[in-house]
Amino acid sequence: MSRETATLETLDRKIAELASFLSPSEIFRALLEGTVVGAPRAAVFLLRDGRFKGWSSIGYSAKAAQSQRQATAPADSGWLASLAAEEDVRWRSIAAGESVPNFGQPPETEAVGLPVRVGGKAVAILVAERHAAEEPWSPAALAILCQAARLRLELDLAWRRLKTQAATTAGRSGTVSDAGSAPSVTPFAAPEAAATVTATATAAATEIAPWSGVTSGTPDADPRREEARRYARLVATDIRLYNEEAVVVGRRERDLSKRLGEQLKRGRDAFSNRFPDLGPDGMKLLDDAYVQVLAGGDSSLI
Repeated sequence: MSRETATLETLDRKIAELASFLSPSEIFRALLEGTVVGAPRAAVFLLRDGRFKGWSSIGYSAKAAQSQRQATAPADSGWLASLAAEEDVRWRSIAAGESVPNFGQPPETEAVGLPVRVGGKAVAILVAERHAAEEPWSPAALAILCQAARLRLELDLAWRRLKTQAATTAGRSGTVSDAGSAPSVTPFAAPEAAATVTATATAAATEIAPWSGVTSGTPDADPRREEARRYARLVATDIRLYNEEAVVVGRRERDLSKRLGEQLKRGRDAFSNRFPDLGPDGMKLLDDAYVQVLAGGDSSLI
């Protein structure tokens, strides 16, 4: 099999994964893992609180990867900012006077940045690097991945808007709208006010728990438990993603379990349906994820 054929097959598989995943955290993880088709190393920076913040990377040393998750860059100046401001750019190399965010990685010979947009606004920048003539190197393949991620994120946003409109209509009329029965790609999200969804639409994709490139927690020798652990983190992350304000207030008022009661139950139902063979021991994995992701490590809040 030629390298070109292998690359196309890998690209096709990664795009299929992006299309099937439900949560932004899964989508960005698939995007990052898919960069193996076009770059030896890559990193994702998310736009949060007026700055670009490192989310995760692939292909770097463990020390550099850890530093990348703590790195920040201004959103109003520098290379990442200029990429975010250029509405029509698919990818761009570094120009004179610009530089890749430094997180302890070796100096690059070549780098490209690719914005991921939701609702017309850049919510993330994918940075790919290589030294000398390292292969693979295909910014076009990376751009295709970013476009697939954008479409999947915007589909998620469209469903949430539809749910909000249906919930608002039902609340005003006292009846249940047919639109409310449409299949949702965010099964753990509570209905939000229409104004809130509009205001936070482009920011939602960036409120994602950091991904270290490996499963959170101590690795388990049982593949089934490892799968359950990953799924538990995704369930908890989705709840936090779509209920950020409730999480913040619930921690402060120490009534998190009450505020998120419905979402927590839905998460437990989904987990038990997917991993019925693990029983109570498996459910503990979800409870641990709730504590770490939602309660900031304070088990008394859940």
